[in-house]
Amino acid sequence: MMGTFDDSSTCSWEAVADDWVAHADTNDYRNVVLMPLTLELIGAVAGQRILDVGCGEGGYSRELAKRGATVVGVDGSDRLVSVARQRSGDPEPRVTYICANASRLEGIEAECFDQVLAAMSLMDVEDYDGAIDEAWRVLVPGGTLLMSITHPSFSAPTAEWVKTERGELRHFAVDRYFDRAVWEDFVTPRFRRPILRRHRPLEDVVRPLLRRGFVLRNLVEPTATPAHVQQSARLARLARIPYFLFMQWQKPSVTPLA
Repeated sequence: MMGTFDDSSTCSWEAVADDWVAHADTNDYRNVVLMPLTLELIGAVAGQRILDVGCGEGGYSRELAKRGATVVGVDGSDRLVSVARQRSGDPEPRVTYICANASRLEGIEAECFDQVLAAMSLMDVEDYDGAIDEAWRVLVPGGTLLMSITHPSFSAPTAEWVKTERGELRHFAVDRYFDRAVWEDFVTPRFRRPILRRHRPLEDVVRPLLRRGFVLRNLVEPTATPAHVQQSARLARLARIPYFLFMQWQKPSVTPLA
C-alpha cells in the first residue's frame, strides 16, 4: 500500500525520516525509559495480534515479534516503513508493515487485533479523533490500547525550563496551557528540518477515548530511577516533572448500546 501524504503531520515526518532513524537508535529517553516501560506495560504477548501505530523504523514491532506476537506496523511515512522492512529482514513471518495514516487504516479489517500500541505518536497526529476511532474499530472486544504521548501538562509551546545564570535548572514554567497549538520545531539541532508539534490539553486527549467507550485501566507518568540516571545524567529531569504520559485503555468485551 502506498503512502498517503494528505495531512501536514505525515508530510513533516516523511521529510525527516532518515534523521529520525538515527535519533531513535541513540536517544536515551526512548531506549532507556520509554521502550522498556512500554514492553513492561504491554506484558506477555506470545500468540497475540498487535497493531503498532506510528511504528517508525520498526523498533517496537521487532521487539514484540521477538516475544512471540504477530505484529502489523503502520506508519504514514513511506521512508520509515521502508527502513522498518529492511531492519526486520526478509522474510520476517511475524511482522508486516503497511504505509497508512493512523486515522485511516485502509486495508485493515475490524476487530482483528488483541492490542494496539501507539508509542509516542498520537500527540502529533492531525486527526486525533479519527485515530482513536480507528483504534477502536480494529480492536477485538476486550482488546487494549496502550498509548504514550508527551505529557500535555508540560508540552505547550511556551513550556520550558527556567535556568540560573550558571545554566542550572531552576524550575519548569508553563503558560498558555489551554491554547490548541501547532508549530514547527526541530526534534534536535541535528535534524535538518523541523517537524510539526501539536499541543492539546489533557481533556482533548481523554474525551475522544471516553466518547468512544474505552475504559481507562492504567495511567503512568514515568519518573527517573537511579539506574536511569547512571545511564544518562539528563534523565534526572524526569524525577522533577513528567515529560511523558502512558495510558492503557480497554475496549469493553460487551460494547455499550449507542
